[in-house]
Amino acid sequence: MVIEFPEERLSEICCIKRKLQTLEGVKIYMEPQQIRYPGFFLDTLQRKVMVEEKEVLLTAREFDVLAVMARHPGRVYTYAQICRMIYGETDVGEEMYSSAYCLISGLRKKLEKEPRHPRYLDTVYGVGYRFEIA
Repeated sequence: MVIEFPEERLSEICCIKRKLQTLEGVKIYMEPQQIRYPGFFLDTLQRKVMVEEKEVLLTAREFDVLAVMARHPGRVYTYAQICRMIYGETDVGEEMYSSAYCLISGLRKKLEKEPRHPRYLDTVYGVGYRFEIA
């Protein structure tokens, strides 16, 4: 498909293209800075997580993955998507899925009263995980 622009708008289009190129690589998020659910609080600016009024200390990767999942409760994240959040790679093979298992397991140990019966990080068998609001 070819899109043709009028000749008189070419300079305007080139100007917009230059502006977009200067923004290349810059991520702009219009996401909330604080996320609150019953018994759960996450502050992205202070990188702070509170569960039942107690601060939970997380690694940088644990925090980043949790923040993404907490912004979209109920959404299922596949093992591959979680691995991409961890490593930033686009080509993630199944051999790397153990990284997702380990990260979620660590998060559960830190967030949940009973990690074997999670309140926040639910398993979607054969697919991945989702953040749930109990």
